[in-house]
Amino acid sequence: MVIFFEALLVLATILISWFGLYVLYRLVTDES
Repeated sequence: MVIFFEALLVLATILISWFGLYVLYRLVTDES
């Protein structure tokens, strides 16, 4: 169960960081 929780935490971290980079990329490209 702990392994499942850790996997879910890692997945959430990856999704959040990917979403942040995507939004930042969209803002930069939209500005230029």
